[in-house]
This record gives sequence, C-alpha cells and structure tokens, in this order.
Amino acid sequence: MDRVTLIVKVLLFASLAGLVGAAAMTAVMRLIARTRWTRADMIIAVGSLLTKSRDNAFLVGLFLHGISAITFGVTYTLLLMAVQLTKWPAAFFAGGAIGVFHGLVVSLSLCWVVADQHPLEEFRNVSMSIAVTHFIGHVVYGAVVGLVISLVPI
Repeated sequence: MDRVTLIVKVLLFASLAGLVGAAAMTAVMRLIARTRWTRADMIIAVGSLLTKSRDNAFLVGLFLHGISAITFGVTYTLLLMAVQLTKWPAAFFAGGAIGVFHGLVVSLSLCWVVADQHPLEEFRNVSMSIAVTHFIGHVVYGAVVGLVISLVPI
C-alpha cells in the first residue's frame, strides 16, 4: 500500500473513531446527568464559551465538539499506532488508558481554569461530580476510539 493511501485510510478511520467515541462519551455523560447526580451539558458549556450566551450555543458547541473529536481521534490513533496497539483487546484498553490521562487533564482544567472564566454563571460552579463525569466520559471516549481502531483494517 502506498503512503498516500495509508495516510488517507488512517485519517478516515481515525476521524470515524473520534466521532463514534464522542457520541459514546456524550451518551454516557447524559446518562450520568439523568441520574441527577450532576448537572452537566458539555455541548452548551463549550458552545457558550464562544457565544457568551445560550443563543446558538448548542450548534457552536456541537461543531466544536465534533472538530475536537476528530482531532483527538487522529491523535489517539497515531499514539496507538506508535506503540503498535491497534488490535483487539489491546487497542480498547490502551485507548481507555489514554482516555484516563485525557480525562484527568480536562477534569482538572475544568476545576482550576475554565469554571472561573466561563461567561455563563451556570457553568462557573464546577463540582467534583462534574469533574468525575467528564473524567468518565473521556475514558469512555478513549476506549471506544480504541475499539473502533481495533475493528478497522489499519
């Protein structure tokens, strides 16, 4: 297989893995929010960082989350390829492990930086339950990215 075909294939499957991972992450975070343990709407929180209001925050947040999902999907895939863990079950567990690191960074960033700077009052109060929900969401994202990568021919 020539290099261009390989690069296109990796980018295509990595992007798909990132989007599927983001869908799983969002679903898990919404399920956790439905338990009333936490109140977190990540899409609107991300979108309103730019819109400075709830107006159009969902669409902007969805777009940003999609772009981030693709970018991190490619990053996770390249990391999995670099350590030669692209087969089942290694890719699943390695993706989850990368998600642990990613989740820690995001959760700590939420607590220390984003919360105090968010333009909407409702997203300034970041509790431990919100940080844990984001952590769990990112672990799920990584595991699903690893799962998808293990299922495709890269």
